Amino acid sequence: MESPVGTISPGELERLSQQASTAGSYSPLTGHPLVLLDLSNKAIAQTAERCEQLPQVMRQIACPVIAVAPEGTSSTLTESVDVLVSSHKEARGLAVNILQNPLAAMTLVQLLRHNEKASLDDGLLAESLAFATLQGSNEFRSYLQERQQPAKVPDCSDPAVLVEREDNTLSLTLNRPEQRNAYSMAVRDALYEGLELQANDPTLERTIIRGAGACFCTGGALGEFGLADNIAMAHAIRSTRHVGRLIAMQAQRTECHLHRACIGSGIELPAFAGRVVAQKNTYFQLPEITMGLIPGAGGTVSILRRIGRQRLAYMALSARRINATTALEWGLIDEIA
Repeated sequence: MESPVGTISPGELERLSQQASTAGSYSPLTGHPLVLLDLSNKAIAQTAERCEQLPQVMRQIACPVIAVAPEGTSSTLTESVDVLVSSHKEARGLAVNILQNPLAAMTLVQLLRHNEKASLDDGLLAESLAFATLQGSNEFRSYLQERQQPAKVPDCSDPAVLVEREDNTLSLTLNRPEQRNAYSMAVRDALYEGLELQANDPTLERTIIRGAGACFCTGGALGEFGLADNIAMAHAIRSTRHVGRLIAMQAQRTECHLHRACIGSGIELPAFAGRVVAQKNTYFQLPEITMGLIPGAGGTVSILRRIGRQRLAYMALSARRINATTALEWGLIDEIA
């Protein structure tokens, strides 16, 4: 039976352990979009056990490192890889997206390794720079050329975010239900302004963020994707008017009430809040890898802090939906209402 894509041999493991500098040769630039460490294979597992330096070396490999190991396996080595799965079927599901957009996948895992140890501000800065880099990539341009053109959304004169105050509670409601509350520039700016009210008013003890209509938020407005002709300016806006940072600064006074679709920024931003409550029918998804991008609304910081690097890498590389029960188990949300 043919070995899965990227499977590393016992001999390669030995070489990596003895010559850590060779880790740099595993990248999309050298025809290695991913490395698969098959610990369900006895020869691989025995070799890995002998090579004490492997955990440090795994973090130096540029491309995603996926380990296949029996459920419950835990060691310094399995903790060092980017994603830990229990079957080759799961690994193949990740490989499909990695092979389609290897540079985005590489950027993602490198960023998560960095952000695992970075402060909130350093992590958001790194994410914005990485996102801007990928906006100029051939992978993202290919997505823009091949996608179906989003339907034109009619102009709406209603406020993008409804702002209401009752006693010491502020309610912010995403108010583009006909657009499934897509995180457009208008919604972003209105949400930032609403959160500034809380930041500047100590008498506001609680802020609740909701979404009007059928779902909370389906992520970035696809009709606005690719419109930024000045990528540096887009980075400047992200790094100086970041909604996620503003939520994080007031996390203990902020909660998010979620329902149905929470895609991309629709979970990246709520994950900054001190409390996240979701209805049972809620699901979560990070589809950016399929566009040649990475999460860009702060998720590589907010979600990372809630569920850890490996689970976030799994979500982002697989682009799979996660249901509310799994999200609660992982710590992505705090309650199912």
